[in-house]
Amino acid sequence: MFTDTSTTAGTAVLNDRYPALDELADAAHRLAARHPGLCRVRTLGTSRADRPLLLLSIGHGDDQVLVVAGAHADEFSARASVLELAHRALAQPALQSMVTWNFLLCLDPDGAHVAEDSRHARTLPEYFATFFRPAAEEQPEWAPAVGIDLPESRILLNLIGELRPRLQFTLHSTDVGGTFIQATRDLPGLADPFAKSADNLGIPLDSGSFDTFWLPEPGPGVFVMDPDDIDRQESTTGMLATPGASDATETGVRATPWFTPQRHGGDTLIIEVPVWASHPDSTRTVPDARTHLTACADRLRDRGRQITELLHTAKPHLTDSPLLRAAQTPLTALRQLADQWDPQTGGQRLLKSGLMTSARLEGIELWAHRLPVRTAALLHRALGPDNPRTALVAGRFDALLREWTGDYEQRFRPVWIPVAHQAAHQANTVLAAVELGLREA
Repeated sequence: MFTDTSTTAGTAVLNDRYPALDELADAAHRLAARHPGLCRVRTLGTSRADRPLLLLSIGHGDDQVLVVAGAHADEFSARASVLELAHRALAQPALQSMVTWNFLLCLDPDGAHVAEDSRHARTLPEYFATFFRPAAEEQPEWAPAVGIDLPESRILLNLIGELRPRLQFTLHSTDVGGTFIQATRDLPGLADPFAKSADNLGIPLDSGSFDTFWLPEPGPGVFVMDPDDIDRQESTTGMLATPGASDATETGVRATPWFTPQRHGGDTLIIEVPVWASHPDSTRTVPDARTHLTACADRLRDRGRQITELLHTAKPHLTDSPLLRAAQTPLTALRQLADQWDPQTGGQRLLKSGLMTSARLEGIELWAHRLPVRTAALLHRALGPDNPRTALVAGRFDALLREWTGDYEQRFRPVWIPVAHQAAHQANTVLAAVELGLREA
C-alpha cells in the first residue's frame, strides 16, 4: 500500500548531518505554509526552561498516528526521520486520506540544547567530547515511571489522551550497535519489512541488546514489551536508579507514555537505529558465558572505582549542575550491573536463564564499554575547562575518556551510518507498521 522509497528530507540530510532544532522547527513551519490545507503546526506547551514543544500534523484521516522525536537529548536520528516521514506523507495521497500524522518534533528541548554540539560528531571521540543525557528522573519519557512529574511528560500524556492514537512511535538511536524494535503488542508481519529495510540500508539487526534482555522476540530484532518484564529488568539493572526517586516497581512502567495508548486501544513501537554499525572482530575468541560475565562485571567495578575516586576528589569544588546530576544515573548502574552480571552474585540467574546467546553476551559487553565512557564524558564536561581547582582531575578524566573510547572503538569497530539511511530505516519501519495496523483495523 505504502511505498518505502526514500525521499530526501532536506538539505541537512543531503549533507549527511542532523537538522538543528531550529532547522527542524523552520522546516515544519515551511511545510505548513506550503500546504495550508494539509499541514498545521501548533505549540503544545513549554519545557522547564520555557522552550516550546511543537506538533506538526499532516492529513485528515480518521486514524491518528503519533511520532515522538527527541525523547533522549543525545539522540538525533529522529529529527531526520520526522522530516523524511513528513515528506513521504505529503507525496502519497493515501497516507493523508487514511491517517492523520502527528509529529512531536522534540520531547526534551532543554536536554537537546545541552547536547546539541554532539550532533556534529562523526567519530566516537567527537561524540563523547560533548555527550549529554539527563539524569533518569529528568528525562520526560522516563520520569513518570520514577514518580517525577515534568511538564514535558504531562504535555505528551495529555496529547495521547487528546489524539487517542492507534499507533504511537517513539524514535530512538544508540551510539554503537544494531537496530531493533520494542512494541507493546506483537504486530504480525512487521519483522520481514523491518529486516529488509535494515539489510538494504546496511544496518545490522540487534537481537542481543541489554534493553530487551528479558523480552520475547517473535521475529529477529523485534521484541514485545510487557510492563511486568520491564519493571523486573529495570529494577535489577539500575538503569532507572536515581537518588531520592521512587523505584520503577513502586510507581510502575505502566505510567510511562509507552503504555498510555493502550487505555484507548492503541499501541506503541520504540524504533532504535544505531549511529555507528557494530562490526566486532570476527577472529576474536568468544569466552564461555561465565568467564564473559565475570570479565564484564570486573570491567564495570574497576572503571566505576576509578570514576568514584576522581569524583570524590573533585566534589568539594563542584556545584550542582545538569551534567553532575546526569552522571549519577550511569554511575549507579555501573555498581548494580556489576552485581547482576557477576556469577558469584546475581549472574547465576543469567547463567540459568537459558538466555546467554552470543548476541546477548555481546550486548552485555557493549554496555560494559558504553556505561563507563558515558559517565566519564559527563563528569569531564561537569568539571569544565576553566576551574583551576579541578584541573588535575579534569585532566585525568580526559585521559580515561580517551583510553576507554579507544577500547570501545577497537572492540566494536564502529562504522558511520549515513543520516539519510538512519532516517529512511525508521521511516520504512513506521510506514510498514502503520500499513499492518490499518489492515488489522
